[in-house]
Amino acid sequence: MIRHFFTWQFARFLGVGGLAAFLHWLARVGFSQWLPFGVAVPCAYCVGMAVAFTLNTLFVFPNSDRPRHLQVRDFVFINVAFLPVVWLASVALLRGLRGLGLSWHAEELAHAMAIPIPMLATFLFYKFFAFRENRA
Repeated sequence: MIRHFFTWQFARFLGVGGLAAFLHWLARVGFSQWLPFGVAVPCAYCVGMAVAFTLNTLFVFPNSDRPRHLQVRDFVFINVAFLPVVWLASVALLRGLRGLGLSWHAEELAHAMAIPIPMLATFLFYKFFAFRENRA
């Protein structure tokens, strides 16, 4: 299984994921202007999901022959399953940082640390489920 992480496909996934994660993080900063942190995180997660799906279909898994509606369904299912992980990590890290006396940009730091947590697992789920190639 580890061999899948030493491929150009995984390198492209990291690039796409990095951009999607940055836009996810940036959207959370924007949403936090009007929403509490705990609500802004899942809203921003949706922004990151939309960007990640689009870029993954174009650059990481362009050879998937699965119907697009199945790709979308499975992609959303995978990401919704990981939303609680990112949300809980964000909230816990924020509490931890504040508990250590760090208040300057604590929300930004906590969220930035939580976003990449599911990275390795999502790559494998995308590769073998959402965007799998059905070679005969």
